[in-house]
Amino acid sequence: MKLEKLLLGTLIVVGFASYAQESDEDRECTRMRFLAGEELKIKNYAGASMYYLKGEKICGGYDAANYGRLIGSLRNALNSTYYLRGNVVVVGERGNESASSLKYDENFDNKTKLAYTDTLVEVYQRAEDAGVYDQADDLLRASYILQASNPNRKKADELFQRGIKAQGVKTNEVYVSYFYYNTYAMYAAAPADVELKKRMISDYFELSTLVSKAGMSVKTQETITEYFNAVVRSCDDILPDLKGYMENLPTDPEAKKGMVMNFISLLEQKNCTESAEYFKLIDIYVELDPNSFDAQMMKAKALVGQNKYSDAISTLRKAKELAPDNDKAQEINYEIARAQYSSGSYTAAYNTAMSVTGAQKGKALVIAGQCVGKNANNCGSGTIDRKANYIYAVQLLEQARSLGESTGGTISSYKAMYPTDQEKFENGNPTSITLSCYGVTVNL
Repeated sequence: MKLEKLLLGTLIVVGFASYAQESDEDRECTRMRFLAGEELKIKNYAGASMYYLKGEKICGGYDAANYGRLIGSLRNALNSTYYLRGNVVVVGERGNESASSLKYDENFDNKTKLAYTDTLVEVYQRAEDAGVYDQADDLLRASYILQASNPNRKKADELFQRGIKAQGVKTNEVYVSYFYYNTYAMYAAAPADVELKKRMISDYFELSTLVSKAGMSVKTQETITEYFNAVVRSCDDILPDLKGYMENLPTDPEAKKGMVMNFISLLEQKNCTESAEYFKLIDIYVELDPNSFDAQMMKAKALVGQNKYSDAISTLRKAKELAPDNDKAQEINYEIARAQYSSGSYTAAYNTAMSVTGAQKGKALVIAGQCVGKNANNCGSGTIDRKANYIYAVQLLEQARSLGESTGGTISSYKAMYPTDQEKFENGNPTSITLSCYGVTVNL
């Protein structure tokens, strides 16, 4: 919508002196620019915009300086508030107390601003066509295009790309969000466009690098991640592009840590935790901060994921030395027990699990009970001795269950392995058996 159409039949109150109509086109061109300048003196940007627009038509276009004045007037007019006095439009700057008694119609105000936005976008294009457009306005111009009634997203994309490349780490972070949103909007309109999807992925990594290097806010990173997650759901989509960005991480240690952590979190969200890239990122993070408790825990988790249990246990023991409190230390004891159990070291896992206290005790007792069950055939000199291990295993699992842990069907399966009456009879019907592996006595 153009300003002329919106304001047809209304009068903008500008308070200017009357001038006689001049017949000479050059004189009229000069007069329009003069009148615009007079309006600028009293900060009536709406009036200045109208005169500059009339002058542009009469003059057959402008040079760089006059297009700059027209663009500046339109931009300032956008920051004004538009009131109605009957059928008359009254312009007041935002927050102008003198206009508070006038009728304010939000819909009219928004409609007027949209008209100014559309006109500003067109003027920018005419300045570019005339070869006098200032590319320093690329990012601002692109943002105006997104606010227009019919956004030219391809043009905005071109401007955003060029502007961000030129500004680099000096880019205002709001334009990072606008740029990525615009890319998302283009993809949403053409979801079958494979190239746009690739752009969403490559732009995400590139912008994440910029966010990290420029020290932009967490909110900006979260915003682009939301758009990214709305499009990219597959691990296979991400990895080809990620490799290149991993080779060009920031040199600043803190910025590098932040970016690496963002990538780690991204791969975890996309279930890429078994990829070589995931493990490499964790190695990088540990190298950057070897004395970090969190870094050591991540490394241990990754090693377990690779079935490198011995290395994982060593890493967990180092993490335990860095644990900030006893609760964390007990969590690590539990993780060590889990790793030992997974590696088949049932006796070691049992001993570690039985040492766990606090909130992890129930989970540890599940491991301890399972270790006793798994190791039953290796503990005892005879059948009845070995089967008695299952009684102890069930005792441990029932303790775990009393602490709120799930034991699945393990208890019933272990009870089915108890010594039978025949086996008890053949062994003299003992009332109890001492388990040599654990130093405990169970009742038969």
